[in-house]
Formats: sequence, structure tokens, C-alpha cells
Amino acid sequence: MKELDFSLASTEEIIKELARRAKQKRKQNMHHYGDQKSFAKHIGMSYRSYQQFEINGKITLEKFIDVLRGLDALEESEELLKINDETLFDKKSPQEKTYSSLLFKKEISKKEFDGNDDNNMVNIPYVFNQK
Repeated sequence: MKELDFSLASTEEIIKELARRAKQKRKQNMHHYGDQKSFAKHIGMSYRSYQQFEINGKITLEKFIDVLRGLDALEESEELLKINDETLFDKKSPQEKTYSSLLFKKEISKKEFDGNDDNNMVNIPYVFNQK
């Protein structure tokens, strides 16, 4: 099955995909994680709640973390939200070339940037790069 491209998917599609992946991992290692009922018990969730999670993906963040922990996937997930300050500022986007950033680097004067000393426009750099 082709993996879902999260950058193009709706929230609903992502939720269902995460549930599908959790189910797939549990089933592939059934000898280790057990069936739905035993896995739910192992992570402290009711069987019905876990069953619904595998069907529709609806779950609280707290319970999702329990699922990840139960599937030995919590450490892998940690990388998702890890911020490395050095790489955050190393990434360049087309919107970063603002008057402020260029002036700070002494690359350009205000007049050269916009051709008008009276322009009061403020350019705010786009910090969150899209992939």
C-alpha cells in the first residue's frame, strides 16, 4: 500500500493513516503485542476504545502516547518535534529576503531594496518552512 503524503492529506486522512500504521505494527508483531484486547489491557485502555482507535483513529493525545509507548515507538516519534536551532536558521526560504534581513547583513540599503525611502511596508520573514 502506498504511504500517505502528510503534506497533501487532510487532518482526517492523517488520523486514519496513523491508526492504520499502529494497527499494522501491532499485527505484524502479534506474538509480542498480542491481539487488540490484550494490547489494550497492556496500555491501560479499554478494549472498545482501542478497537475504535484502530477503526477511525479517534483518540486523545494522552492515549495516543500510550499506544506509541506500547508499540515501542515513542522514541522514534520524539524526532518529529525535535527542534535543532542551528538547522532552523540555516534553512532558506524565498520569503526570507526582506529589507531587515538584507540590511542586517549590510547587503543593501532601504532605497536599493524598494526604490522609495518613504515606503512604510513591513516585511516579516516566513519562519516555518514548508517541505
